[in-house]
Amino acid sequence: MTWWDRLWRRSRLEAELDEELRAHLRMAVEERMTGGESAAEAERNARREFGNQLLVQEVTRDAWGWNSAERLVRDWKYATRQIRRSPGFSVIAVLTLALGLGATTAIFSIVNSVLLEPLKYGEPGRLYAAVNLPSPRAPSRGYWDINARHFERWREQCSACADVALAEGVGFTLTGWGEPARFPGLRVSSNFFRTLGVQPAIGRDFRPEEELPGAHRELILTDAVWRSSFSADRGVIGRVLQINGEPFTVVGVMPADFRLPVGSQWGPETANVPQPKMFRPLGLDVSRAEGDGMYNYVSLVRLKPGATPEQAAAQFSASITDFVRQYNIGLKPALLPLQEIVTRKARSGLWLLMATVAAVLLIVCVNVGNLMLVRTASRTREAGIRMALGSGRGELFRLVLTEAMILVGGGAALGVLLAYAGLKAFVAAAPIDLPRIGDVQMDGRVLVFAVAAALASALICGLAPAWRLARTSPNDSLKSGSSSTTASSAKLRFRELLVSAEVALSTVLLVVGGLLLVSFHRVMQAPKGFEPERAIAQDFSLAPPKYHDAERIHFLDQALPRLAALPGVRAVGITNQLPLRGETWICGLFAATASAKLDERTWRAAVNNALANFRFVSPGYREAAGIPLLKGRFLEPQDRDRNVAVVSERIAQVLWPGQNPIGKFVGSCGGEPVPAGVEVVGVVGEVRAGPEKDAPLTVYQPYWHTNTNRFFFVIRTAGDAVAAVAGVRSVLRSMGPEVPLVPATTLDQVVDESVAMRRIEMELAVSFAVAALLFASLGLYGVISFAVTRRTPEIGIRAALGAHPSDLIAMVVRQGMTPAVVGVAIGLAAALAGGQLIASQLFRVTPRDPVALSAIAGLLLAVALGACWIPARRAARIDPLRALRME
Repeated sequence: MTWWDRLWRRSRLEAELDEELRAHLRMAVEERMTGGESAAEAERNARREFGNQLLVQEVTRDAWGWNSAERLVRDWKYATRQIRRSPGFSVIAVLTLALGLGATTAIFSIVNSVLLEPLKYGEPGRLYAAVNLPSPRAPSRGYWDINARHFERWREQCSACADVALAEGVGFTLTGWGEPARFPGLRVSSNFFRTLGVQPAIGRDFRPEEELPGAHRELILTDAVWRSSFSADRGVIGRVLQINGEPFTVVGVMPADFRLPVGSQWGPETANVPQPKMFRPLGLDVSRAEGDGMYNYVSLVRLKPGATPEQAAAQFSASITDFVRQYNIGLKPALLPLQEIVTRKARSGLWLLMATVAAVLLIVCVNVGNLMLVRTASRTREAGIRMALGSGRGELFRLVLTEAMILVGGGAALGVLLAYAGLKAFVAAAPIDLPRIGDVQMDGRVLVFAVAAALASALICGLAPAWRLARTSPNDSLKSGSSSTTASSAKLRFRELLVSAEVALSTVLLVVGGLLLVSFHRVMQAPKGFEPERAIAQDFSLAPPKYHDAERIHFLDQALPRLAALPGVRAVGITNQLPLRGETWICGLFAATASAKLDERTWRAAVNNALANFRFVSPGYREAAGIPLLKGRFLEPQDRDRNVAVVSERIAQVLWPGQNPIGKFVGSCGGEPVPAGVEVVGVVGEVRAGPEKDAPLTVYQPYWHTNTNRFFFVIRTAGDAVAAVAGVRSVLRSMGPEVPLVPATTLDQVVDESVAMRRIEMELAVSFAVAALLFASLGLYGVISFAVTRRTPEIGIRAALGAHPSDLIAMVVRQGMTPAVVGVAIGLAAALAGGQLIASQLFRVTPRDPVALSAIAGLLLAVALGACWIPARRAARIDPLRALRME
C-alpha cells in the first residue's frame, strides 16, 4: 500500500478494516457453532478470544503509519470545538494577541530596516563618514563637518582609502519647464557616487574634470524627479535644463532605490534638508580653498580591503599637519561607520520601543495564559475521566498546547495584517529625520520574526495551562465536580504570581513612558531663545546669474519694506538659517582686531579653535524672531558702511569673561586666512539650533556682507500669522515671478518639526505602557473574579456566620492587592536598577525622578484597587442562602 493510498483513501481503508474484523469474528462464531455451542454462547466466547476490537484497530492503524498526523488532526478538531464553546474568551484572546504580535512585528520591521539591514550601497561595511573631533578644551562639543582643503589633502595622501568624496547641500531652481520649481540637492565631488558604490541607472556618472569651476554644468537626477517632472522619458539624457538661471546638461538618472541620508543624518551640524533630488559637480577647486574655517562639507570615505579607520584617520591627521600649525587648529579627524552616524539619533529610541513592545507582548501572553489556566481549572474532571479511560498525560498536554497554538495562530495572522497597515501609516506620518524611512518594509526576515514570535507566544500562553492539566490526579479530578470544591492555594498562588509579573512589567513600561512624557514636556518648556507665536518663515532663493551679489542685495532691500507695509505685520527680517534647524555657516571663533590681520600675540591668546555659527540677518530680524537684546544694540540700516556684528551671550563669556564686549572685535566668517575683525555692537540671548542641544556660539552679521543666495523671510504679525501668508507670497511673486516659492511655515511648525522624533517615540511608549496597564488590570480582575466564584460557598458561610459586607470586601481586596503591591515593588526596583539604559533619551529629568516614580506607583495601585473593587463588591452581595444551597 502506497503512502498516497494511506493519505487520500483513509475512509475506504477504515471500511475495509472494519469489514475484515467482522469477517474474522463471523468465522470464529461459525466455527464454535459447528462445535455445538449455541449462537449466543459462540459469539460471546469468540469476542472474548478475539480481544479488544478497538485495540486491534489501533494496532492496525499504527502499522499503516500517519498516526501522528491523525492525532494532530484529532487534537486540532477538539481544540477548535473548545474554542467555539467559549466565543467571548476566544475573541478577546485572539484580538489581544493580534494587537501584541502586530505591534511587535511593526516595530521590528522598523528596527530591521533602519538598524539591522546594511545600507544599500556597494560593500557598505567599508563606508565611513569623516568628521572633526574638537579639542577637549574647546567650548564646542560633539563633532564637526569638513573643510574642503583638508578633503583635498586626504584624497591625495590617504593610502588606506579607496576613495574620499565631498558633498554640500544646495538648492536647485528649475525654470523654463512649466512652473518654476525648487528641488533640494547636493553639489558633489566627481567620485561621490563611486565612493558610495552606486552608478546611474541611465546615463553616466560625473567625470573628474567636471568638478572644477566653469566645467560643472552637468546634472544627475533622482528617479523620483525623472518620473514626476519628466514622465520617465529616457530622452532626458543630454537635454539642457535651466538650473538657477544657468544651463545644465542632464547626464544621468539614479536607480529607483537610491537614497541618501537626510539633513542632520549626515552629521550634527548639517541643516535639516529633505532627501536630495538633484546632483551637480562640486564646481570648486579644492586645492585653492582656505585651510581653516568653512567647516560646511560632509565627507564620505571608502576604505581599501583590510584597512582600518584608525589607519586612515592617522593619515588624515598627518596630511594636514601644516594647517594645524598655521591656523592653530584644535580639531582632530576621525572616521565613523556611515551606518552608525546615519542612525545614531534613532538607534537608542528604536531599541527602547522594541523592548517596550516586546514587554507588552509578554504581558499579553501571560494574560492569555492566565485566562487559559482559569479555563483548564474547570476541565479537571474531564481530564480525570480521559485518564481513567486510558489517555496519557502527554495527550492532555498536547490538547491544551494545540488550543493555545490555534489562538496564537489566529492572532498572528491578524497581527501581520495590522502590522502591515500600521507600518504604512507610520511611514506616512514619520518625521523627516527618521533615518532610512524610505527603506522601511516587511520582508522575509520580518515574517520569520513574526513566526518565531508567534511560536514563543504559543509556548508562553499554553505551557503553564497544559502542564497544570497534565498533572491532574484522576482521583482528585472526580471530586472537582462538586460545587463545594475550591481551587487549591497552590494554584491560586501561581495565578497571583503571574499577575505580579504582569504588574511588574507594566510598572517598568509606565516608568519609561512617564519619564519620556515628562522629558518631552520639559523639552517643550525649555527656553528656545526666540518667540515662535504669531510668526511665519518663507524660504526664498535668489540664484545667479540673474541675482549676483549686488542684484540680490537690491532685491532684499526692496522686499523688506514692502513686506513690512502689509496689514497686520509688526516686524520683518531675513536670516540664512532658522532657529532649531541645525547648525550651518560654521567658522573658527576668536577675538580679533580692527586691522587686516591678527598679530601673533592676539592669535595665540584666542580660544583654542572654538567654532561658531554665523547668521547673516537684516536689522529687523531680532524683532521678527523675538530674540531678546541683552546689551548694546542690534544691527541698524546705518551700519552698511561699517563692519559690525552682534554676538550671543556665550561668545561674550568665552572671549571676554568679566569684560564689556561692546566695542570689542571678533573674527568674521570667511575672508583672509587670518580674517579682519568686526566690531561688536550688541549682545543677544542664546538661540538653540536644536531643541535638546545647548545653543551654539553665534555671530550675527549684516546680510549685505555675505554671498549666500538662500534666505528665510521671518514675519511677525499682530494677529493670526497664517493669514499673512497670502500677502507675503503675493509681494515676493510680484517682485520675482521666475523664483519658485516653497510653502511657508509658521515658527510654531518649526518647533513641532524639531521635536517630531521625540514626540512619536514618547507617544508610542506611552501608548504601549497604557496598553500594558490595561492588560495587567484585566488579568488582575480575571484572577480575583475567578477566586470569588470558586470561594462563593466559603463567602456564603462567612456571611451566614455574621461577617459584615465591609469585611468581605476587605478580604477580597486584600487578596487582589497583595500580588499588585508585590508587582509594583518589583517593577520599581527593576526600573531603578535599569534606569541608566534610558538616560540618553531623557531631557532634564533623571531616571530616578522621585515625583515621576511616586506618581506612577500611585496610578498603578489605584488601577489595581479599581480592578479588585468590582469583584469585591460582588462578593459582598452574595446571598448566603443561595451560596449554601450550592453545597
